[in-house]
Amino acid sequence: MNKLPPLKRGVVVFAILSVLTAIEYILSINEVAQIFLWTVAIIKLLFVVQFFMHFYRIINPDDGGH
Repeated sequence: MNKLPPLKRGVVVFAILSVLTAIEYILSINEVAQIFLWTVAIIKLLFVVQFFMHFYRIINPDDGGH
């Protein structure tokens, strides 16, 4: 997904996070086991860290990291 222009990448990640939030909401209304809620929350965390905090630059310094 790093090949997308920054704005388009941000929109795609925003859409994915929105869908995951909707899934999380539906799971919480139906009182599903908390392990599923934690799983969705961790997936959302990984998206935020990867795309909005630019964690990939630490792992792959060729993309402009230190």
